[in-house]
Amino acid sequence: MPFGVFAATPPAHDRQPANAPDEAVLRVEIPAGGFIKYESDAQGRIHVDRFLSMPMAYPANYGALPGTLAGDGDPLDALVLTRAPLPPGVLVRFRPLGVLRMVDGGDADQKIIGVPADDVDPTYADVRTLDDLPAMERARIEAFFRVYKDLPAGGNRVELSGWGDADEARGLIRASVDAFVE
Repeated sequence: MPFGVFAATPPAHDRQPANAPDEAVLRVEIPAGGFIKYESDAQGRIHVDRFLSMPMAYPANYGALPGTLAGDGDPLDALVLTRAPLPPGVLVRFRPLGVLRMVDGGDADQKIIGVPADDVDPTYADVRTLDDLPAMERARIEAFFRVYKDLPAGGNRVELSGWGDADEARGLIRASVDAFVE
């Protein structure tokens, strides 16, 4: 196996749960606190894409929803807040709380924000909306995405355009599942 690559469950076997969009599945690419950007290929292998140039770390577990197709042509992105970092390649079922509206390099690139499903981690059972999160948590996520591509100079320009609620997040999940199937 080449350096920087390790095996993971093939994405072809990953689907969103029957109760999507009320719950969804995230394939973790970057653990909370990580600064290495990983990406999954079509065979499910995880590759090191790059190290973040900015001196900062991802504020939550970050990855993509398998079995989805977002407007930018990639699977829908999401962050799932957990009590501990999750390793790249694992799947975690989560409940969407909202969405950070974002444009990256001229393309819509929304980020779904969620917490583990109640039976995965009941710690978050009372967290049902973005308003249930500490304000600092949302501020950290916004601050990260506002500047994470600032270095090296000349990288993609990122624009944030506010937050959407859980209904908007579920609508994006539903649309991206439908787009994948079509």
